[in-house]
Amino acid sequence: MARSFLGWALPGLFFTIGFGFAACLGSSDPMGEDCEPTTSGPGVGGNGGTGGAGGAGGGTAGAGAQSNGDPETSENGSNNFHHPMDPTQAGQDDPFEILKKRAAEGPPEIRTRLHSCSKLTYAALGDLLTTRGVDLNKVAAAGQPPTAGQLFKSAATKDSLGVANFDARMGESYFYTISAAAKVLDIFIQAAPEIIQNIENAEECKINGAGNPMFDAATGRCVYNSLSCIMGRPATEDDMDLCNLMIEQANKADPKDLANKRALTVAAFLSAAHTCE
Repeated sequence: MARSFLGWALPGLFFTIGFGFAACLGSSDPMGEDCEPTTSGPGVGGNGGTGGAGGAGGGTAGAGAQSNGDPETSENGSNNFHHPMDPTQAGQDDPFEILKKRAAEGPPEIRTRLHSCSKLTYAALGDLLTTRGVDLNKVAAAGQPPTAGQLFKSAATKDSLGVANFDARMGESYFYTISAAAKVLDIFIQAAPEIIQNIENAEECKINGAGNPMFDAATGRCVYNSLSCIMGRPATEDDMDLCNLMIEQANKADPKDLANKRALTVAAFLSAAHTCE
């Protein structure tokens, strides 16, 4: 009976011992006797670093590289700003890197005004355009770029601006993303010629029943009341100086260049006032 038991148990015992030796020899980690880790190999570091010589996994953080986010995104551009999809979105930058960025933006009284605008709702943007002289129902001729109205009503614009999707139980986004700010600027650029042409007749821009042109007919300079009207606040002296400086860059002998510079000036002030860009 004893022989029968040993004959049954010994093969299993030898298999277990052999499997244990195979596990020790097949491991990628340096092993000493009795499957104990040796102390001569480099350890595996913890998050963001490498362990010291002979250290086991889970060592303290060393000189490993820390990720600053996707280097291919526009967040890392020298002249751009990352607009997160949600104001509570957790940042991936190191707190000290964020502090450096804030310091580079200037003192608190300046940087607190940067990117501080909440997004105009889709309806409010439409009201702004129509009350400043833009016809949102205007359609471009065949082969011509789309009008401001066509851009405004396009599905791509609605997606970029985060228009509410009530069927999906999604409300409208309330601050700008990079794509939203860029799309609004596109609309402002296309709307600018219409605004320049019609602002004198815009009821919201009249004072005591009298309208004002966007640019003075005699001097060609920016008109204070009209510039204030498109921005939605009184124009400052700096606003007027910058507006006139931009117009002065145009070639007065080239009507097309002058019209383009005027349109870009109006679009730039609209974007600065309503997207904080």
